[in-house]
Amino acid sequence: MCLNRHIIAIFCFLLMTIPYALGHVTGRNLQNFQYNAELASVAPIVDGYLDDPVWETAIPGKLEQDLLTGRHRAESSDFTGSFAAVWRNGFLYIAIKLIDDQLETNQSKLLLEDHLIIYLDPHHSGRKDDLYRFEIPIRNASKMLNYPLTRVEWGNNGQTCELSFQIGDIAQKGKTVGFSIAYNDIDGGQQQHKIGWAPDGYTEENEFLPDLVFTARIEPNKQQKLIQWGRIKSLY
Repeated sequence: MCLNRHIIAIFCFLLMTIPYALGHVTGRNLQNFQYNAELASVAPIVDGYLDDPVWETAIPGKLEQDLLTGRHRAESSDFTGSFAAVWRNGFLYIAIKLIDDQLETNQSKLLLEDHLIIYLDPHHSGRKDDLYRFEIPIRNASKMLNYPLTRVEWGNNGQTCELSFQIGDIAQKGKTVGFSIAYNDIDGGQQQHKIGWAPDGYTEENEFLPDLVFTARIEPNKQQKLIQWGRIKSLY
């Protein structure tokens, strides 16, 4: 009887600790996975067309992780996608470029349509929450907004998109928010893929969010350069 109780106690202990251990393994994997959103010298115009100069230099993040299987997905003619993000004056701006061989936009339910799924956690809690979840249909032009999402515009027949989030003082150099982005690919009313920006092994069941970090390269203006040059001259 004592042996059985001992075995049961060990089994209960394992049940309590395994989820904890798995969660921390996943969280640790995310520590080296983040997107750096650079400070823009001029904010982009949110019109759905990625012709603003800032998008030419922003580093893209690729949508290439299959969130249903946890496997890395190579680019294909079926779907490819990427995004970039910058910030300025309390706003986070996101640009998205998609190539989908079959756009599904005329269904009665969002789950049966192609759409974007974005998590933006300004409090950096580290975990997913419906409060921070934004589901955005293709070609939905600023019709379904939920704070802090302030604007959504599509261009190029649903192949490009721009969004803005108003997050105030959170958008500062060195600060971090929880962030993820994925595309729900529907063909013929059936889900084909859910492809996101995430590390290998990451699935939609993962409760942790990757990080988006606000960065800035400080470039001195003309007045600052003159002051610096004056200081250099005074040394001689």
